Amino acid sequence: MVETLEQEKPEQPLEKSRTPNIIVKWLRFQDYFPFTRPISITVLGMRESGKSSLLEVLAIRFPKIVDMFGSSDNEGVCWCKPEFEQFFQSMYGRSPKILLISGKSKDIASKFDSIKIQDLKLLDFENHDVVTTCHAFHKNEEEYFDTLHQMTTLLWEKRTSWNTVWFVLIREASNWIYARMKVTKNDMMAKADFIKSLREARHHGLAIGVDTIRWTALDKEVRDISDFIFIKRVGVIGLPEDLRWLYRYFRPYAMMQLRPSVFALTTGRGAVGWGVFGYPSWHKEESENVLQSAGLEVKESSRELPDERRYGIGDFEHSKIIRVYLERKGGMVKIGKDLGRSSDTVLSHIRLHNLAVESNGECPKCHHANCEFSKQIVNVPSRD
Repeated sequence: MVETLEQEKPEQPLEKSRTPNIIVKWLRFQDYFPFTRPISITVLGMRESGKSSLLEVLAIRFPKIVDMFGSSDNEGVCWCKPEFEQFFQSMYGRSPKILLISGKSKDIASKFDSIKIQDLKLLDFENHDVVTTCHAFHKNEEEYFDTLHQMTTLLWEKRTSWNTVWFVLIREASNWIYARMKVTKNDMMAKADFIKSLREARHHGLAIGVDTIRWTALDKEVRDISDFIFIKRVGVIGLPEDLRWLYRYFRPYAMMQLRPSVFALTTGRGAVGWGVFGYPSWHKEESENVLQSAGLEVKESSRELPDERRYGIGDFEHSKIIRVYLERKGGMVKIGKDLGRSSDTVLSHIRLHNLAVESNGECPKCHHANCEFSKQIVNVPSRD
């Protein structure tokens, strides 16, 4: 019997860890985590029991993270927070390459790479350390589910050979069902497709991490094909029937009251253990505006917005003028033609940019659009 689990106090605040570890004490047999293999992981527990934070700590053990099927609070953007950059820099000596995927009707202003779903290729996954999307990058749920469907199709149908394992983080399994219903048009067929995809993920070099709270037939099928099952706080519902044998090792009251940093564990090889993990410093807090914390701005893609087309140039278009000119992708005449503006307008905004940098040290328009040239003077030759 493991008394430690019962003695943990559930409501103590957790300390965030820059480099979160996982410590396991085995009670029956021993096992290991093959993070170089396409394994399947299920995390079982109530809401706010620490399922997502545990999956994030597991995810960083893999060479690449694909975060999709998240909830409506945009928690999948947590990888863009400065805390994750600091962690990644300390581990690999460089900044993470992050790709943000949006729907066709949204633009993302960020220092990270972004791409619209219709332009996404499998090569884009290969060239980045983290690939993620969220509700805020889409106009509505239909567009969001369409993006998820197309991402899934690329990963499961186009990746037929592999050298490294990619970790696919599925925070809300129900969103997979909705996304695949765009093809199957039937919820039962979509659920069957979900189970089939989990079974076949190893053939595409994909490790899967799923969190779940419902004790339904679907969840049992997910658990049946899982290599590792992590159990968090289960509340008064208790363990599902197929896992109640674990009460031989853990007191029922202990399982009801687990702290978010504690878990019980069983594996496909029959091992049983319990452990603790460090709370990731980049995890999204419940009331946090994670887009703001990550320095992201999202806007409608339409180029016919009245405030920018008729009455002036907005921050996005201003920063694009500065970026394109500094990268020498065209002169003022060409830039103006590409944007539907006059060369005089382009020159005026370059002068406004320089004036702001000289006066305040930074251009507020470029800063608002997260442009990397917000503090740089633009040298304009006498003849452009």
